[in-house]
Amino acid sequence: MYSNISGGLIFAGQTYGEMLFSKVSLEHYVDFFNAKDLDILCLSEVHLENERDSEMVAHLASKLKLPHHATLALSASHLDTSKQLGMAVISRYPILRQERFTIPSPGLEIDRPNGDHWKMFDKGAQRVYMDIHGTTVAIVNFSYFPFHHFKRRVVEPEFKPLREQLLSILLAEGDTPTIVTGDFNCQGYAVSEAFPELFEQPALAQAVRTQTTVVGATEELDHILYQPQYFRSTQGFAEKNGSDHLAIGATIQLR
Repeated sequence: MYSNISGGLIFAGQTYGEMLFSKVSLEHYVDFFNAKDLDILCLSEVHLENERDSEMVAHLASKLKLPHHATLALSASHLDTSKQLGMAVISRYPILRQERFTIPSPGLEIDRPNGDHWKMFDKGAQRVYMDIHGTTVAIVNFSYFPFHHFKRRVVEPEFKPLREQLLSILLAEGDTPTIVTGDFNCQGYAVSEAFPELFEQPALAQAVRTQTTVVGATEELDHILYQPQYFRSTQGFAEKNGSDHLAIGATIQLR
């Protein structure tokens, strides 16, 4: 499963993008995840106390009885200014090692309708290697730039180097079976339009096809991609879990 958990906040708005939350309830997310009997949970917008340590991730791992986890801090949190905001992978399977990647922000800024001034932070990815019954599998978990919040488009020529930098991470050479989870943030475009290279040879495939992955809009921003030569995928789904993003998941098996 891949899930944006909004720093443990519960979304109270009607449409994706509203900064409106009713409460903090990490236990709400725990209950949702526990009902799914997960093996691997990839998360975005988790809170960390420093570059590597996250009480939130440790609590989730304990409650879900998934003993292995790896974290990545990306930026200061806009949800809790005392925290860092980042990514995490929580796993039933032993984690062998983690690689971290940073994609520098293009430095965009915008004044929001409510008067807030937003600056675009750096984005990045974690590649987590785990041992699944004797086979090494890589999970690339990432979050990309929300150009739409800055009234720009992901496909603009100016941002081609940033797209290529992401592709170099997602399409790293090697023979390790790889699954990609993340928020491509390609509002207004299918992921195959914004990043067509992902679906060329050797191609990735989408584990989840759904009308939307966000609340109150028809935008498929979040994806789980896999390599068909190594995996088969069934039972893809997208469900509300408390965030303004839906949780997406699938049963993925090594061939």
